[in-house]
Amino acid sequence: MRVRPNQIEPKPLITTRALVILIIAGGAAGLCAMNPSAAVPIGVGLAVVTLLASIVKD
Repeated sequence: MRVRPNQIEPKPLITTRALVILIIAGGAAGLCAMNPSAAVPIGVGLAVVTLLASIVKD
């Protein structure tokens, strides 16, 4: 699709990074629902991965 020079390109509603984070969070929620004793380690792991992703982004 060609965009006229005087118009800006439309942005997607959700980025690929946000979609991946949502999918991983959903999977982690499922794992925590199946095994509640693993909720804290899974939560800490997701927090570390999210922090690293934000550092790499910058």
